[in-house]
This record gives sequence, structure tokens and C-alpha cells, in this order.
Amino acid sequence: MAQNENSSDAQKPNIKMKRKVYKAIVMMENEIEEIEEMDTREDDVWVCTFPRSGTTLTQEMVYLIQTLDFETAKRMQLDERFPIIDFKDDRYPYFKGIQPIKDMRSPRMIKSHLHHFLLPRQLREGKGRIIYIARNPKDVATSFYKLGVYGSELVEEHKTFDQFIDGFVNGTEYACPWTRHVLEYWERRNDGNILFLKYEEIVRDKPSTIRQIADFLGRELSSKDVDRIVEHCHVDNMRNNPMVNGSYWNDFKHMNFQSDWRFINQGRPGTWHEKLTPEQSKMIDSLIKVTEKSGLFFEQT
Repeated sequence: MAQNENSSDAQKPNIKMKRKVYKAIVMMENEIEEIEEMDTREDDVWVCTFPRSGTTLTQEMVYLIQTLDFETAKRMQLDERFPIIDFKDDRYPYFKGIQPIKDMRSPRMIKSHLHHFLLPRQLREGKGRIIYIARNPKDVATSFYKLGVYGSELVEEHKTFDQFIDGFVNGTEYACPWTRHVLEYWERRNDGNILFLKYEEIVRDKPSTIRQIADFLGRELSSKDVDRIVEHCHVDNMRNNPMVNGSYWNDFKHMNFQSDWRFINQGRPGTWHEKLTPEQSKMIDSLIKVTEKSGLFFEQT
């Protein structure tokens, strides 16, 4: 169990995940060359997102849609049940890279923040299924910065909020450019193996989203099943659930409990109004205009 947030963590290391640049994309240390060429499986389910776009919520819904195993969901970390493939850092207990995922039993559920062009070639060609979630970039950028502060993961050149927004807009932050990321998946939304969702629609109507995902995955759910998943994935329950709220990080590294933010915050659209200045909002509007040219519109939250 994660230690209490109020306990002293002065002796814990202030570690950060290591970053690198590959094919002009900033990413965390990983085995990207192996990922690109790995074998995928027909029944793989990949939840892919730009960070802070509703990833954790969607992972937990997908896990329960696939398994209806609420007991395991209550006792096993999501990062173990539904591992991320594009992190490899042995200082973190679940960021073990590609080998443990190769060893998983089918059907595998895998998380990734990679751009579509960096996913395994077999997956891009249709071997396995992808659920992609897009979110208004103003909320994405705000939430991303909050997580960096809370997890003490900000890099020096993007330490202040102004610097972070500049990096997000100019494409020098982790996983950027945001526009390229979302449009790569959007332009393939009609591929048979991709389900493209929007965060705002997910939180507005979780039952419909759960049924949509279930249809995509070929799963049959009763009304009672849907209701149980909705209740389990309520934001208050997620925020207080140590299996999904990231609190285990406090077991091995310094966390910034002096901040007002956590891994799961308010779980609703529009919180960017509390943080972005009018000038920063206009900067991100320039990104939204790019996606609109391709027919991808975001609600004005």
C-alpha cells in the first residue's frame, strides 16, 4: 500500500523518468525500435492517447468491459493489469518495457502514448485493436502540467507554467506535437481496428461509451454490468482508489504533496479556465484551428 500523503518523504529520491528524442518525437526511455517491429495479436486491445486525455478512465472501463473482474480491479494496480509499453525504467515498479508484455496471456490490454506512426507495424496494419481518446488541448495542457508538478517530473526547460505551455504549443514537450498525435489517429478513424473517442463525450455519457466500447470489442454486457462499471469509474471512486490513482508512486519517490493537484483531479472538462491566461488560451487555439481543418472539432469547454 502507498504511504500516507502526510508522512515525511524527505529521504525518498527525487527521480524523474529519462527522456530521449526518436524520429523528432520526445519520449521516455524505452525500446522503441523493438516496439515498432514486435509481433502483435489479433485480440490485443491498445488504449492510445496523448497524455492526460482520459487514459486511466478509459483503461479501467476497457479492463472491466473485457473481464467483468471487479475483484481483481480492486486489488491489482492498473499499471500491472494494463501496462504501458513505451516506458522502460527499472526504478519504477511497473515500467518494465516490452518483455513482460510479450509474456502476457491473451487477450492483452496495453497502454501507449506513442504517435500512430511509431506503433508496431503489425498493429498499424490491423492486427489488434486501438481505442484512441482525444481531449480539448486546453484541458490536456493544464492537466499535464499539474501532473508534472505533483509527480516532480517537470524538466528544467519547461519548469514554469509559461515555459510548459510554450513547449506544448511549439512541439518540444513530451509526446508533442499534439496536433500530429491526434490527427494521425483521426485520419484513420474509419479503419476497422480503430475506435476514436472524445473525452468530453465519455464523461458526459459513460453508459453510452461503455456500450460503444463493448460493441467494438465484441463483448455483450447487461444493463447491470454497465451500471456497475459506471459506478466503479465515477471520478470520486477513481480518485480514492489506490489501484488507479497513482498513489503507489509515493512508495519509492518524492511526490509534491504541497501542490493542490493529484494524478486524478476533477475529472471534468473546462478546468483550464482556472489556470490558462487569455494569451495562453489563444496560443492553444492555434492548435485547434489545425485540427479543425481536418474536420476534428473540440467542444468549447
